[in-house]
Amino acid sequence: MNISIFLIGFVFFLGGVSVWLLPTFKLGIYLLEWDFLSLKFNFYFNSVLFSFILFLVTFSVLIFSTYYLNSELNFNYYYFVLLIFVGSMFSLNFSNSIFTMLLSWDLLGISSFFLVLFYNNWDSCSGAMNTALTNRLGDYFMFVFFGLSVFSGYYFLSFSMFSSYMSLLLLLTAFTKSAQFPFSSWLPKAMSAPTPVSSLVHSSTLVTAGLILLMNFNNLVLQKNFISFVLIIGLFTMFFSSLASLVEEDLKKVVALSTLSQMGFSMVTLGLGLSFISFIHLVSHALFKSCLFMQVGYIIHCSFGQQDGRNYSNNGNLPNFIQLQMLVTLFCLCGLIFSSGAVSKDFILELFFSNNYMLFFSLMFFVSVFLTFGYSFRLWKSFFLSFNKVMNHYSSTVFMNFLSLALVIFSIGFLWWLNFNLLNVPSLFLYVDFFGPLVFLFMMIFLSFMVLKMLFKELTYKFLVDYLAKNSIYKMKNLKFMDLFLNNINSKGYTLFLSAGIFKNYYMKSLNFNSVVILIFIFFMI
Repeated sequence: MNISIFLIGFVFFLGGVSVWLLPTFKLGIYLLEWDFLSLKFNFYFNSVLFSFILFLVTFSVLIFSTYYLNSELNFNYYYFVLLIFVGSMFSLNFSNSIFTMLLSWDLLGISSFFLVLFYNNWDSCSGAMNTALTNRLGDYFMFVFFGLSVFSGYYFLSFSMFSSYMSLLLLLTAFTKSAQFPFSSWLPKAMSAPTPVSSLVHSSTLVTAGLILLMNFNNLVLQKNFISFVLIIGLFTMFFSSLASLVEEDLKKVVALSTLSQMGFSMVTLGLGLSFISFIHLVSHALFKSCLFMQVGYIIHCSFGQQDGRNYSNNGNLPNFIQLQMLVTLFCLCGLIFSSGAVSKDFILELFFSNNYMLFFSLMFFVSVFLTFGYSFRLWKSFFLSFNKVMNHYSSTVFMNFLSLALVIFSIGFLWWLNFNLLNVPSLFLYVDFFGPLVFLFMMIFLSFMVLKMLFKELTYKFLVDYLAKNSIYKMKNLKFMDLFLNNINSKGYTLFLSAGIFKNYYMKSLNFNSVVILIFIFFMI
């Protein structure tokens, strides 16, 4: 197991070097080509970048699994199935032929079924069957699509039919795997899997497979007949998943529904025709959502497997670094200033509202984006702002504090670098003209809030109870003190006015003005 982690880390390093140094290369490997049975792999910037992020997330999740599933008897079986899943995801990412795509797509569905089934109780069996049957429906759509494409290659079907009706099958395939509107039920049900599986499978791999499939076929899918369909389905998925996450009590399901909302957001971006921007948002989401799943899993593990948000209490006793990492990932999820979510979200929002006349869909999109803040605050409140129950906690390792630190750093800084180098966004405008006033506005609101809190919370009680009551009794008891108090005020006021007059006279004389001239000027003005 240690050797496999070392090898994964080594390949992750090679992937990072390739992403950093070779952003423009495209490499195709053709191993076998016989009719539709072919082994073709394409290495270009999008696939290599996604594989680099996938390596990073997989490396963190494998280490997290050794902590989270420490005493499990079937750990080797879990590790084997997880590596099969990751390998099939890499194969799907790089594949460029029908055979390799179908093979990796089927392997994804089968290995995710066994991973969700890991605990082997009623809940995990139900979730695994729901996941498997929904994904088999998507496999059927994909098989029919590729079968008809082979028919079209032999001229049994016209190209117009291929590019119109068969594209609908490809869309339905992507909707089943990415859990879009008609097929969304399997994603919250799959949360009965162990949390490391949720962190890897349901944040950065399985749910993104459908979107990656659409991006590979974007020249076929992104036409005027289907692009509005993708946009509306993505909007509706965003909206109802955001609403559902506001009332869900199981906190892992809240995070799963937030994943569903962000998948809908990427689908909306794809529906706008922004394939590469959707991919960038997908990459940044994979980073911070896997980190968020790890933090939530750590808190659930420390609370003895408790997942109901109503039963948490006193989680502030957990290490501060865990709380800080979770807060940063929630900031990235909301798209706050200077995080990776801010770049892609700001760009998508700007392009959505710039030339849009659909009032109903615009309102739905705005409410869905706004509800992101709602369920993020609800998640934070359920964990750290509830003190109604008495529960014990334990924290068994210091290493968990620093495990997802790389994910947090990449969540904050990676897309910043990507924006400066790749996106045609005027970065100075984006970060100075737009975020500068927001920073100052936030500082003004924060300082005003702190001042008001100090005045109303701290000084009110002291003033009313200590100073005002005591001094009013003293003054009423002895009028001599009141007389002295008034005389004191009078003398202070007189000296204030006198010193102000002397200062003004001195200032005017330093500017070579005569006080008589000023008086005559004021008299004529009156």
